[in-house]
Amino acid sequence: MTAQRIVSDGGVFLEKVRELRERDARFITITVIDCGDRIEAVYHFDTGSELVNLRLEVPKEEGLPSITSVYSAAFVAENEVQDQYKIKVSGLSLDLKGRMLKSDAPVLAVSIPSALEGGTQPTGRKLGRCRESCPAMVNVPKYVRQIAAGDIEGAYNTILERAPFPAILGRVCFAACERGCRQYRDERPVRCRLLKRYAADSLVQLKQRRERAKPTGKRVAVVGGGPAGLTAAYYLGLLGHEVTVFEKRGVCGGAMLAYIPRFRLPQNVLDAEIAARIEEAGIRVEAREVESLENLFRQGFDAVFVAIGAQKGLKLMIEGEDSPGVYDVMEILSEINVYGRRPEVGKIVAVIGGGDGAVDAARVCRRLGAESVTVFYRRSREEMPASLDQVEAAMAEGVDFMCLASPVRIIPGKPLKVVFQKMQLAQEKDEKGRRKPVPLPGSEFTIEADTVIRAIGQRVDLPKGFNLEVDERGFVATKDKAGATSMKGVWAGGDAVVRPKSVIEGIKEGRAAASAIDKYLGGSGIPEPVVDESELVPRPHDASEILGIEPATPKCLEPTVRIKGFDEVEGGFERDDATREASRCWRCDWNE
Repeated sequence: MTAQRIVSDGGVFLEKVRELRERDARFITITVIDCGDRIEAVYHFDTGSELVNLRLEVPKEEGLPSITSVYSAAFVAENEVQDQYKIKVSGLSLDLKGRMLKSDAPVLAVSIPSALEGGTQPTGRKLGRCRESCPAMVNVPKYVRQIAAGDIEGAYNTILERAPFPAILGRVCFAACERGCRQYRDERPVRCRLLKRYAADSLVQLKQRRERAKPTGKRVAVVGGGPAGLTAAYYLGLLGHEVTVFEKRGVCGGAMLAYIPRFRLPQNVLDAEIAARIEEAGIRVEAREVESLENLFRQGFDAVFVAIGAQKGLKLMIEGEDSPGVYDVMEILSEINVYGRRPEVGKIVAVIGGGDGAVDAARVCRRLGAESVTVFYRRSREEMPASLDQVEAAMAEGVDFMCLASPVRIIPGKPLKVVFQKMQLAQEKDEKGRRKPVPLPGSEFTIEADTVIRAIGQRVDLPKGFNLEVDERGFVATKDKAGATSMKGVWAGGDAVVRPKSVIEGIKEGRAAASAIDKYLGGSGIPEPVVDESELVPRPHDASEILGIEPATPKCLEPTVRIKGFDEVEGGFERDDATREASRCWRCDWNE
């Protein structure tokens, strides 16, 4: 029997626990070390061949996340931790609320009444793996059940409680919830993203009756109208604050507007959902650029949220990249989305990069008439950050992919000549755990292209007048998960912080900032997600019947048709398909 020690952080802790569960590891117990203002918790597991110790160190006031969503038996150890060390364990099921270690008070029996016999809500509820996997912690199990029951408006409003843009997310979210689905192992996850889209697309109008709190008399400025900024503005507006969004374009949407192709996110869907949220929360939008945060405070604003995005593309840092015919991915996509132009890209296009932006650019170029489009990426396909669905869609449209190839120089002319170096992956890994690409000696090769598009990432162009501390890469430096900056009363989030993110990650950060700002202005913030004990959730009668339901598949435009224009490629669910798909849910938030 060997021992293995794994050090984890809060962001990947539950993922590590799930990996152990998938290895059929047995949970043993938890050891806690009090380190003053911090605690060190060591979770002990037995895989049968080795002991695995998973260590998590967190601030004491933050507490520990419960692992009962993965190991239900852990509730005993977690209750003891709460009672003995006075440490809050969030999401704990069952929570005996201080009765575990008290010998002078009777421990009440915990029962799970049968819903089928008219019993009340089961006490063994938990959030569910799909919800815990969602960056914004959307109540996925609940909205899926509501769709199965035909309560479409209820499902839409359930999503709005945590994320303001169901119609948008239903099209562009990378669907982490589906990877948390219990049926993901069999490659049959419930299609939560498309169910989200179905709930939105089925409504006659997207504007909902959202109750706003009484006016607080406080004013908040949100700089930037992208997903993070709009999310913060929406929840702050509902909390009763007067919110103004400063968007230099005059039209909100940020990266969703400028850089996501219309064949993935139609303009009318984007505009309608943003307009609905602005009206519901009473948000004011001003079309002007902010140059100084101090000026906003002088104008009477009590707090500021900076969500200006990452507006500048990173350079390849190679000879010839400023040659005519070489473009940044953001230039190409915004030319089409924002200005309605159709740039001439020629017949042969080379795209350099491996993210969703690179894949989007490649698919766009096919629609602009390019006959040959190749995406070059310096690592292997396994390291490519682009989502598998988008890569497969691009390949179906005739886009080629060449991995382990890095550009060395670009020779100007018509056509351009791009010299590449073949790469190999070293055993050494970078800060993200990926093997580093290193050049393969003597392996240079040259390709010709009418257009070269670089898509290797973005950076922030922070106005000097903001006077905010930045990190070594120029992103806004923040002090905590809510995005507090170096300036009092100022928070930041979205692509302006750390790195460009997905829409759902921007929503998560906007909501966290809204909660912190509300507390700063005297409010109680936005409650953390908890199990909805008022919702009756009976277990399925027949597991084999549930598992026997075939997954619904949306209709898509044929590749030969879709490359002729910018019509939406993916179709949504019809009612029968959505109901059947929602009925496949295994109700994992019911503790077994």
